[in-house]
Amino acid sequence: MAQSGASNELSQYTSAVARVDRSDRLVQLEHFAIHAQAGPLKTAALQFVIGEYLRANNVAHALSWAHVLEETDKNNAIALALLSNDGRNELQPGAIKPAQLLAMASRGLDNLAQVVRPPGMSEGDFADLCRRANAMLSGAAGAAEVQMHDYVAARAYLHTAVAIEPNHAGYVYELALADLNGKDRNRKEGYWCLARAVNLAGGTPQGIEIARFARAQYVKDGGSTSDWNDYLSATAAPNESAASPMRSASIAPAPSVLPAPPKTAQPTTVAVAKPPSVAKPTVSPPAPSVWADDSEPAVVRKRRIPSTIGPMSLGILVETSLANKGSRSAVVNSLIDMLRHMGDQDEAFILTYDHNLVFAQDLTSDPQQLEEALDSIKPQKGAVLDDAIAFAAGHLARIAKYPNRVLLVISDGRNIDSHASPTQTSAEINAAGVRIFCIGVDVSESYGRARLQALSSSTGGQSSFISDSGQFRRATKEMAQNMGIDFRF
Repeated sequence: MAQSGASNELSQYTSAVARVDRSDRLVQLEHFAIHAQAGPLKTAALQFVIGEYLRANNVAHALSWAHVLEETDKNNAIALALLSNDGRNELQPGAIKPAQLLAMASRGLDNLAQVVRPPGMSEGDFADLCRRANAMLSGAAGAAEVQMHDYVAARAYLHTAVAIEPNHAGYVYELALADLNGKDRNRKEGYWCLARAVNLAGGTPQGIEIARFARAQYVKDGGSTSDWNDYLSATAAPNESAASPMRSASIAPAPSVLPAPPKTAQPTTVAVAKPPSVAKPTVSPPAPSVWADDSEPAVVRKRRIPSTIGPMSLGILVETSLANKGSRSAVVNSLIDMLRHMGDQDEAFILTYDHNLVFAQDLTSDPQQLEEALDSIKPQKGAVLDDAIAFAAGHLARIAKYPNRVLLVISDGRNIDSHASPTQTSAEINAAGVRIFCIGVDVSESYGRARLQALSSSTGGQSSFISDSGQFRRATKEMAQNMGIDFRF
């Protein structure tokens, strides 16, 4: 009887997804999702339904089904994305606490790579669903970090959210707040985003308040009203429609360290020094990038969807400081054992980084050469993480034999003296179509954890964090299995 019931459910699901008309298919899938028993098909139907509503920008209906999905699968990243997004919109006194929201969003990011494409859903629709879920989870985590005043960690999450949805007023506004507060402030990017948020939110009640706040803050920090008007003109995209769903996106209020956008008076308590370099935009008009740093804007490249099948081209990126006397044997021996379990056609390279990038071994299918390269690693000071990731992703794009491209990053999360901007790093990753898996070893700063987590979740990879090298073999096995290497022994 159980087998008969399962067969009947499969038949009903197949019949529903086979409907050519989208609205008819949605009705049938909703009916199936309501009556099906808990299991993979019910989960698939619910994810399909949520994806269809998100395609129609009907977030309210998608949220209602996300509650049902979360009851069926507590750790489902699609459900957690919608719930986190709703929690982000409710970040105010008496509602969800920032720490709770961060925990929920982090759980979703950790499980995003485990989401399975519903049978019958196209590859493109599934990729879009996962990207939107990633944006919601990253945006919620970033908003929570802003509320808890960890602005450095917030930037990593919000860069990911804005990279996926650059016209989302809430994400852009919160990135501006993160940039203009905390250590290592990025005033140029912060004011660029603040002006961009004003344009994106124009015509809404929140937009009016943000516009007042932004102008007053810019003038308070040493700029002039005419210069601010130049910023607004430079960050306005052509033909933006007031009816755009992104323009009406809910915008979280400013955190308590910043005054709320004032109604009758200028704000008085933002700890930002006078920024003479931001008086006027330096490009007319500036490149439409949310990362307005001092480097040249990266070339916008078409995103390549990562492949997960066929022989693998693997890049192993090792921070040399982790191959010190205390942890060397655990790190090197675990990686060597993993490489011994790769397929005969697979290829790999070993790239080390500290204050420099060094190819210990370029792409090869010879396990002996790879083992000798790992044995040769010597610890040095420095950690140009972004430079290393940008180069490694670009190298895979240029010379890898196979479309199944994977980058395994072994890091403590530090990024010191990198020359690559976030834009350049993202462009190289997008162009390479590479999945990134990260093993974070004794990551001491929240920014480092957020950075590695954002890198992996945004590419369909996964991250694992361990407190000491004694746990490295377990983490390596876990990452290997998720990459497609049968390393169980």
